[in-house]
Amino acid sequence: MRGTGLGNGLRRQELGDGENKGMMTRSSQNPEGRWSFRWLSFWGVALLMGGLCWPALGATALGLQEDFIRVADRVSPSVVSLQATRVVEVAPFPQIPPEFFQGTPFEGFFREVVPPRSLRQKQVGQGSGVIVDRRGLILTNYHVVAGAQSVSVRLNDGRTIPARLVGGDPKADLALVQVQGNGLQEAPLGDSDRIKVGQWAIAIGSPFGLEHTVTVGVISATGRRGVGRGIYGDFIQTDASINPGNSGGPLLDLNGQVIGINSMIVAPGQGIGFAIPINTAKKLLVQLTGREAI
Repeated sequence: MRGTGLGNGLRRQELGDGENKGMMTRSSQNPEGRWSFRWLSFWGVALLMGGLCWPALGATALGLQEDFIRVADRVSPSVVSLQATRVVEVAPFPQIPPEFFQGTPFEGFFREVVPPRSLRQKQVGQGSGVIVDRRGLILTNYHVVAGAQSVSVRLNDGRTIPARLVGGDPKADLALVQVQGNGLQEAPLGDSDRIKVGQWAIAIGSPFGLEHTVTVGVISATGRRGVGRGIYGDFIQTDASINPGNSGGPLLDLNGQVIGINSMIVAPGQGIGFAIPINTAKKLLVQLTGREAI
C-alpha cells in the first residue's frame, strides 16, 4: 500500500511535473504570443489613427488651397499689365566705322547707300503693376517705365487705357502711374515690417506677357541688402516664381494684402526673387500724392 501510495504519489508528482513542464512550455511561448498581440495592436491603432488623421490632413490642405484661390480672386482685378514704349537710337552697322571707306573710290557710294550712323527705333517693354487707389494710381517698378514716351495699361477686364507717369524714385526702383477709368479696384496694402520668414507668399503678374499668372512660395528672407545695382534699401526674398514681366506686380500674404512689389531675380539661380517692401512704397505714395497710404 505504501508502495502504491508512493507510486501514486510518484505518478502524481510526475503528472505534476508534466503539467509544470507543460506550463513551462506554454509560458516560454507566451512572450512571443504576447509580443505578436502587442504588435498587432500597435499597428491596428496606428492604422486607425492614420485613417482618422488623413481626413484632417486632407481638410487642412483643402483649406489652404481655398486660401490661395480666395487671394487670387480678390486681388487679380487689381493687378495690371503695363507696356512702356521707348524710342531709342541704334547704330545700323556698329561693326563698320564711318571712316572705313574714307579716301577710297567707294566713299561717295556708301555715303549715299549706307544709312546714317544711328537709327531711331521703337522698343516696347513689358511689366506689371498693382492698383493702390481707386483714383487710378498704380504702383510699379521704375525700371519698367523709365524713359518711356508712352505707357499703356491693360486691366483685368481686358480694357487697355493710356497712363501717365506721376513720379518715381530710381534708387528705390519704384514708380507711380495713373489711369482714368471706372470700376477700378484697389488692392489692400499690408505691413511689411510684420512679415516672418517661412510664411506663405503669393506673386501675381505677367511673366513673359502671360497675364495674371499666380505663383506660390514662402518668404525666404527679409532685410536683404546689396542685391540690386544702384538700388538702395532692404529687399524681401521669396521663392515664389518671379520672371521677366513680373516686375512691378504685387507680392501678397495669405490675407490678400500687398507686402511687396516684385522687382528682380537672380538670373543663374532658381527660386531666388526679390521684392521691395510695401512700407517703402507707402513712403513714396505719401511723397507723390500727399496722402497717407492705407
